[in-house]
Amino acid sequence: MEPTATTIHAGRIDCLAAKGPLAAGQLPGCWVILHLEDSGQLLFTSGQSLLAGSWPLAGRQGFYCAFMPLFMPEKLARRIERLSIFTAKPKWVVELSEGQAAAVSRIFELLVEELTSEYAHKLDLMRNYVVQMIHFGLKNAGGGS
Repeated sequence: MEPTATTIHAGRIDCLAAKGPLAAGQLPGCWVILHLEDSGQLLFTSGQSLLAGSWPLAGRQGFYCAFMPLFMPEKLARRIERLSIFTAKPKWVVELSEGQAAAVSRIFELLVEELTSEYAHKLDLMRNYVVQMIHFGLKNAGGGS
């Protein structure tokens, strides 16, 4: 199956439960990245953990990105599924400095902007933003696996 914009969802956390993939029940097979601006954290988990109510998101400020494995090229998806940031139960947390939080927010803003772009290669660009956040999480949490 060819990746499409429907294999990735991103936006503000306050929209996640109201009209996003959480409300539509589309998260079980997803990998999820959350940037909680109000606590200065970057979180990585599976969609199943979110659906199970592991994290109360009501009233939180920040961004989310939920993507299906088929959004990534097959070889990259196999590598991602073995990364400790997505296999840690129930989540992988990276505490961010003020500067790091600003950098992560900017990546999320670019990702969200690209969702509605008409750019012919937007899926490639969006994959790069997601991979950049994954590497940011690995690097800043001291995890290399």
